[in-house]
Amino acid sequence: MKNIVKKSLIISCVLILGVLTFGCAKKGEDLEISDAATAASTGIINGISTMDASYKDQLLAMEPGEIEDFFKQYGYSIDGKAFLSGVSGYMDAVDEMGGVMDISEPVMASTEKDITATFIVKGQKRGAKIVVTMNERNKIESITTNCDYTFAENLEKAGLNTLLGMGTTFVILIFLSLIISLFKFIPDLQEGFAKKKAGPAAAAVDNTISQIIEKEEAVDDNELIAVITAAIAAYEGASGSAGSVSPSGDGFVVRSIRKRY
Repeated sequence: MKNIVKKSLIISCVLILGVLTFGCAKKGEDLEISDAATAASTGIINGISTMDASYKDQLLAMEPGEIEDFFKQYGYSIDGKAFLSGVSGYMDAVDEMGGVMDISEPVMASTEKDITATFIVKGQKRGAKIVVTMNERNKIESITTNCDYTFAENLEKAGLNTLLGMGTTFVILIFLSLIISLFKFIPDLQEGFAKKKAGPAAAAVDNTISQIIEKEEAVDDNELIAVITAAIAAYEGASGSAGSVSPSGDGFVVRSIRKRY
């Protein structure tokens, strides 16, 4: 028993020491922010913000690989898809800002994995932030532009998104309820298709039964015999068995009728 307790204590101490060692492990150093990284981010943002609409359209029409080769000749390393996405986002943000009045110098920051350059944009209607992200080789991997909205504007957007989501849900529920309400017509449709498939023979039988039920209480036996005879003759004629029984009723005789209740 003592050995088990000792082993448990030893294992617990080892685990605690491991956790403490892992928690106190030295954090990786942040990437060094070089002048090349600052110059690359500044040059790209200045180029995007000053180029005219026709030049932007030409760049947006290029393939990502062509974009990368184009900027490589100017000494920039950039991901083609990131640039195209960044230009589109910047153009949309300019419309929201009502035009760009000024762009600040970049505020550089870094982590273990990447380097970021943040530009503060002053617009006529509202401001925005442009964030350029680079890897350890100063290659630009993303360009994002985020407009500054007031609390009321953010609340309005959240409300519209909520209404849109709830409205879509209600529309789908109403549509499903309409479909479910149509299920009650399925038995009638099935019965109609079954009668149509059965043909004139089934119709003759139904007609015979209905005639018997309608006249059973109102006529005497002789009249009822005549009605039954005519109905059976009509059924035999409709079912195609007139070769064995005459449609006129001469081939059979109804001698008695017993009513059972």
